[in-house]
Amino acid sequence: MAKGCAKEYQRLPFRVDPFRFAHDAVELESQLLLTQMKRLSAILYRSEGMITVKLAFAVDILGVSSLLGSVQASLDLVCQRCLKPMRVEVNTSLALGFARSVAGLEKIPSELEPVRVEGGQVNLLDLLEDEIMLALPQIPRHAENECSLRHKPESPNSESPQPQERENPFSVLAGLKKSE
Repeated sequence: MAKGCAKEYQRLPFRVDPFRFAHDAVELESQLLLTQMKRLSAILYRSEGMITVKLAFAVDILGVSSLLGSVQASLDLVCQRCLKPMRVEVNTSLALGFARSVAGLEKIPSELEPVRVEGGQVNLLDLLEDEIMLALPQIPRHAENECSLRHKPESPNSESPQPQERENPFSVLAGLKKSE
């Protein structure tokens, strides 16, 4: 890529053989439309925008195929306090280890999240969507000072309705008691 040119992105393959990609030390950098992620789009206020993905497949010293990378996105969620849109910046990293069997999962180092590969391929789009959804706040809400439902203290000069004094319903009984 020439100096000063716009950044070039590759088209991200959705179904890949992670073992072959790791053996070949494949590196991918791409942008995806948010609308491509159906589960994520369903929980967003607006599913417009892009997700930037950087991925690097590798094989470590122990022979474990891994995927390291990062995902960045600006997402519009609904604040659960005021029910208005809010922007959440997602910048999460991936560290996945792949195995073909349950026994292989046990060989994956603890710093990698184990992924069992069935059928020889994984769906990258699903993996990325899972990682983004895990990075989202469990209950999205604005910061207290930014939320439109924050409590606004009343000024001392504001006119607030004064509570009316109500007649005591037992005053009649009190009058009967005195007359006896």
